[in-house]
Amino acid sequence: MEFAKHRVVFNKGFGSTMEDVLLPNEIELFVQTMEPQNIKDIGSERWVDWHNRVQKLNQQAAVEAACLKEEQVKETLVAFGKVKCLVHEVILINIWKNKVLPNMLKLKPDPESTFLAYSILYHEGVCVSLLELVVYHMNCCETLDEASVDLLDYVCGSISQLLNFKHEEQGKQESAKDELFRQRSNLSFEIGIRSLSILRYLAEHFDRLPITVCSHIYTIHDVPILLTEILRIRPWVKGCKQFAGGKWKNWDQEQLVQAEAQVWLTLRFILLDSECSHYYSITQSRRTQLCMLLHLMVPSLLDQLAPLVDLKYWLCKLTSLQEYAAPPKPLLVETIMEIKENILAECKSSWKKIAKQQVGIVFSQNRELLQEVAKKLTDAYNTDLLEQFDVKDAASCKQCGNSAIQRCSRCKTAWYCSRACQVADWPKHKENCP
Repeated sequence: MEFAKHRVVFNKGFGSTMEDVLLPNEIELFVQTMEPQNIKDIGSERWVDWHNRVQKLNQQAAVEAACLKEEQVKETLVAFGKVKCLVHEVILINIWKNKVLPNMLKLKPDPESTFLAYSILYHEGVCVSLLELVVYHMNCCETLDEASVDLLDYVCGSISQLLNFKHEEQGKQESAKDELFRQRSNLSFEIGIRSLSILRYLAEHFDRLPITVCSHIYTIHDVPILLTEILRIRPWVKGCKQFAGGKWKNWDQEQLVQAEAQVWLTLRFILLDSECSHYYSITQSRRTQLCMLLHLMVPSLLDQLAPLVDLKYWLCKLTSLQEYAAPPKPLLVETIMEIKENILAECKSSWKKIAKQQVGIVFSQNRELLQEVAKKLTDAYNTDLLEQFDVKDAASCKQCGNSAIQRCSRCKTAWYCSRACQVADWPKHKENCP
């Protein structure tokens, strides 16, 4: 019997009923022609076509993952070495929204239409979603090479924003500018939640990544403390609701939230890995913060995520240590975040100039132009497919019927709410489990 492995896929149990978004030859064409975009071209007609292609690739990848099909999008991205291009895109849009967009809003403080501006912000979320689906696989992580350092820096930055996030509801008399800020904030939250999954995949595969990734996890970004703060705040919970599948849903306050499961598994892997003792100096301050996790490890959590028993034992040992010697720092050749540095060098801080060039397009009032863009985007945003992914209820545990977030990693069809239920159901399930 193989125990469940967590993977965030919105669709649970559609079988093979969902139709493909792209044909195999379209997937190959879209991936083969992927090229890093220039920040000066964002919002142009060519860029909109590029955004449409990435959106369709993302939808196709989601269908393949949800229906347990051969993941052609992932394999094609690996074969053509285009995963780095996705990393470039998320960093590019992140720089654009923090450097160019504020200058555009100074030039045009009260834009009448923010439709295209939102599409640009949404593009970052699409690329993060696609990365979340493909980086789950080891061979995809291997193709990142030095770009993995850029991706790690990006996801840690996105996760850090969760610490100060405040969910904003739509106002009754909301201006276009206020609406854009609200959309930007909510998109940043969703990106942060997805980044938790990407961080876990990078941590689990860092033996296949440049050694600098390991160093950055423990020293530059201090991921253990970052995730400890995230668990303390629990941004994915709001009253009696949890954020799952891209929406706020009712929550019984006991069922383990998917995002929280990702954080706990990442912490377990990082702190129990043999490399931790080589890179991570546990000071008195760090020990105090890490030991706060013990208060969060309630019985219901351990029942639903049994591997955390090992982490709890490690933390208990940590509390009994009087002193913890700092490990010797290994000699490393530091890797520069090439993607981010290249984008910044190319722009040469000419954010105002870029904003002037783009403001007339991004905040255009030309109805014909906006209708043409809307028509293209409507074609890319397959609403019928999105409705199928709108899962109103989580998968049910095969043993007890409660909401489940784990599935048998062998057959990938049976869902369970905890290891105990999976063990109890094994005598019956093993007959149908290949």
